[in-house]
Amino acid sequence: MYIEKLNTMKKTFKIGEYVIGGIIEVVIDKNVITINFRDMFGGTNKVLDTKSFAITDRNIERDILFYISDNGTSYYADKVLEYIKTKVEIPKLTQFGW
Repeated sequence: MYIEKLNTMKKTFKIGEYVIGGIIEVVIDKNVITINFRDMFGGTNKVLDTKSFAITDRNIERDILFYISDNGTSYYADKVLEYIKTKVEIPKLTQFGW
């Protein structure tokens, strides 16, 4: 059972040169987590890259880590995932991943 702690939550991580655009924005809305990479250097604050993840997906933790690591660093991927885990319960993989 997936327990939602909040209905809608938005958090902005202003990181700088370690991720594309410099800003990671996390939006948690019911059963969907959306991660946006925003441009802080061009002054437009536009979304450069975005991806949504279903909370019921078994591989959500791995997918979020890979997505942020591909567009930034594994350190910030871990920090963002820690924040997400405090706001919503996500499923754990079995020992073998199936």
